Amino acid sequence: MNEAWLKPALLGVDRPQAICTGGAMDDVLQAIAGADDPALAYSRQMGVLAACRRAAAPLAAAVAVPAPAPHDPAALPADHGWASLLATLFNAGHAAPWLKRLRQQACVRLAAQGRHLPVAVLPAALDAGARFATLRDVLRPVLGERGRWLAACNDEWGYALGGVAPAAMAQDLEQVWNEGSSEARLQAFQQQRAIDPGAARARLQQNLKELPARDRALFVAALGNGLHADDEALLQALLKDRSREVRALVGPLLARLPDSAHARFLQAQMQGLLQAQRSGLLRRSTWLLQAPAAAEAGWAEAGIDSKRPNGESLGERAWWLYQLARQWPLQWWCQTLEKTPEEVLAWAQKTDWFAALLRAWIEQVDAGEPAWVEALIAHKASYHHKTALLALLPVQQRERHWPATLAELQAQGLLHTVLDSTEAAQVLGPAYSQVLAPQVGPLLGDERLRYDYLLRDQLLELLAVLHPSVLAQVQVAEPPANATEAMLACTQQARALLLTRRALYAPI
Repeated sequence: MNEAWLKPALLGVDRPQAICTGGAMDDVLQAIAGADDPALAYSRQMGVLAACRRAAAPLAAAVAVPAPAPHDPAALPADHGWASLLATLFNAGHAAPWLKRLRQQACVRLAAQGRHLPVAVLPAALDAGARFATLRDVLRPVLGERGRWLAACNDEWGYALGGVAPAAMAQDLEQVWNEGSSEARLQAFQQQRAIDPGAARARLQQNLKELPARDRALFVAALGNGLHADDEALLQALLKDRSREVRALVGPLLARLPDSAHARFLQAQMQGLLQAQRSGLLRRSTWLLQAPAAAEAGWAEAGIDSKRPNGESLGERAWWLYQLARQWPLQWWCQTLEKTPEEVLAWAQKTDWFAALLRAWIEQVDAGEPAWVEALIAHKASYHHKTALLALLPVQQRERHWPATLAELQAQGLLHTVLDSTEAAQVLGPAYSQVLAPQVGPLLGDERLRYDYLLRDQLLELLAVLHPSVLAQVQVAEPPANATEAMLACTQQARALLLTRRALYAPI
């Protein structure tokens, strides 16, 4: 019985009204509802519903049964050695960081072998993807036909249907855009952007007003792939977007279009602030930088806020310089000053505006500029951003910046940096793992684990990111005789984790 009867029962029945169930009984209920006494008619309807319930008679409309799912030859059979392992990973009730990593690694391993999850594991895996968005990209390729069939039957699993195959773009894009989730729409937009940039741009322009600020920012960021001069008009208009996040994304994109009006405006601004002077006997050039002395009328059109926000740590002039610098390409500084990134940072530190410049450069740098990333990591002033900067480097490059022993990592408080800058599906390089592997096992029996829950979690997560080639070298220490339940659980989880990873990286 549905709850359509509840509100009238609570508030009273003073006029005829029928209870709707959405099924075949509605005609009978409608006929009863026409009696002279509304309260009596309502009571009789309730009697009919109660009788139907006692008889287990269906009240709602029949649900259409979907066609059976097609056979998926790539799905692992139920008796495969990995089937129980995968079921354990995805059926676990908790979501510790190391478990999230193992789920990602398992999906990546399956995809590399061209295999799909076993049928019995699919519901739990789809549930995990619904709870943790970071799992979805690696989960989709291993769901197979049966997984997508299940996802179509449950709205909470709709993320698994996200994306449009390029061959089906023309016929499916409209449906995804109108009915899909935000994630599905973004993925479809990215695919259309790669195939037909103009059509993707026109679609975004047409639908901008209906998108919330967060989605607008994601779509604008996607315009960075395949950026073209034809994008200028759309981006120029977005400099006035009501979202500060969107405006912050648009300026640097326009600056990458050298012939755009915005890029020319920024160039004039920056050249007016940076002046070369010759001094000394050798008449060497020195560069002097000044922050803007006053707000200019054209700044509003360029997405620059002349009013410093409340609580902003930078002074007014530094705030203006920061907004200009964060839009301007990093390479311009190297070319103009004829210096390497390290030398540019050293020069900037001697100016009065280092804090504004450093903040702008840290926000702007990306993985496509490894020399700048390395220079910023090496500079002590960017210490608090080291984790994010390290994540921009390939694994082998970032490992050069870490201590060679686990004890030093702990002493310098860098163990969390190693973990945070290693993506969920990534592992450490074999050389660095070779150094750390023999040191992890003994530490798992250390007395510090009695009270240090954070260290317990970090050591387990470290086991999850060691390179597979060194897993056999890890020997988990026995817990002390007076170990707490937490210490015993940590030891048990460490051993189970190692067994699982060894099985995952064994031949499938």
